[in-house]
Amino acid sequence: MAARKAKRAPKKHAPARKRTIKSKPRGHTPAKPRKGRPASPTNGASNAGSPGAGPSTTSADDTVGSSGIRVRMYRVGFGDFFLLTLKTPAGLKHILIDCGVHACDIRTINTAVAHMAAVTGHNLSLVIMTHRHADHISGFAKCKDVFSQFNIEQVWMSWFENPNDTDAAKFQNGMAMVARQLTVALAARNSPDDDELYFMAENITGEPMALSEGGGGSNAVALKVLHGGFKNKAPVAYYKAGDLPTLPKDLVDAGLTAQILGPPHDLDLVKQMDGKNEEYLAENDPAVAAKIEPFGRVFRTKGSDYPKDAFYDYGRKEVEQAARDAQPDMLAAKAKQADNTLNNQSLVVLFTFNGKHLLFAGDAQWGNWENFLYGGKIGTGPNKLTDSSRKILASLDFYKVGHHGSTNATPKDALAAMREGCVAMVSTQPGCYGGKNGAPTEVPRGLLLDAIEKRTDNQLARSDQIQAGDNKPTPGLDALGKPFSVGDGYVDYNL
Repeated sequence: MAARKAKRAPKKHAPARKRTIKSKPRGHTPAKPRKGRPASPTNGASNAGSPGAGPSTTSADDTVGSSGIRVRMYRVGFGDFFLLTLKTPAGLKHILIDCGVHACDIRTINTAVAHMAAVTGHNLSLVIMTHRHADHISGFAKCKDVFSQFNIEQVWMSWFENPNDTDAAKFQNGMAMVARQLTVALAARNSPDDDELYFMAENITGEPMALSEGGGGSNAVALKVLHGGFKNKAPVAYYKAGDLPTLPKDLVDAGLTAQILGPPHDLDLVKQMDGKNEEYLAENDPAVAAKIEPFGRVFRTKGSDYPKDAFYDYGRKEVEQAARDAQPDMLAAKAKQADNTLNNQSLVVLFTFNGKHLLFAGDAQWGNWENFLYGGKIGTGPNKLTDSSRKILASLDFYKVGHHGSTNATPKDALAAMREGCVAMVSTQPGCYGGKNGAPTEVPRGLLLDAIEKRTDNQLARSDQIQAGDNKPTPGLDALGKPFSVGDGYVDYNL
């Protein structure tokens, strides 16, 4: 037991622990084969494109669609790494949206970054960091030497990263403190079922990589790269919902426009994780919960104070365990709350180019979406979308699925308002969250992906549907078909 605790809370410069995810990967709910399209050998659910569309094509780095657009999704495990390429009068221009992996790291991000560097010629018009979770920024730290060779025209972040915003700085420092306290508390509890909670706490700081790589993988290092670790000193802009962003000149000349839809400049909204009256806790104060003590000390005693026949039917250890199991898991609630609060800081961007509309939602959760969909905080019951949000969603051609397919990151109202037949991509890796002891996989949530697949007319691409290095596609998923094309470790959508 002591050895396990030491492994949970390694000292400085100690190697980071290696976790094994035991839960079985899960995909969609199995579906029947559709007419005109062969089922996979596993007969799993399909995201293979429109019925009868046939297999996907092989991707090429110098091609874009008829509208001059290509969206590339790299498979790195549980994390986001997207490259948007646009055909302009000045040649192909590239926008990088996040670059990271955390839980379920399949060890491909170094290869993916090297490939992206070659494709772009170490030149990016714009880098967008949606939020500071390790699964969205760790690549900037792990591959800092590669990024040091890049010329970057602009960097965009959410207002939460603005060093001159005192509210933002206070909030971020508090979140980091909470994450570290959670890590210590979870280590002290030493439960074999806490891996997911560790993932959540460590995703905020990136500490395991910092320990295993001499600090080279920490979120602090990634943020340092983003603020000044490129070949040139790229200007950094901080945006909130409603701001008019400044794009690089070549992109403006080519006709690209951008709208910032989130996050709102409202901490109360950012603290709202879901639309179900707070799934985890009623209180949103991101502080580590104290140990629950339901009874005063005068009512407490030790098991040894009871006579042996008091445990005739049930042993003492069984009774103590039953009492512990009856208590709410406050550490779990706080870990999930802190994780989701940071997700809600996500910069949400709508790009428009040659009449096509592309929505990149980061990991935005309820409060962020709520502000965009309804114009602010709402009550319970049915609510009406604003005219602007309805118009935006009804015109979408592409949607980057929020938070790797989490149920509270794509609201029902948002999905229902999206244009039927728009194309979607989700970067995900099952088996990281949920799926244990017969419980449903939390991320990705099968019912949500089924609904997205239906809305997109079966044009949903999952990153784990493709081969990446030695990593096979997730069992039970069909091979991708049109409108997608596939390379080694990435999926393209040309439009």
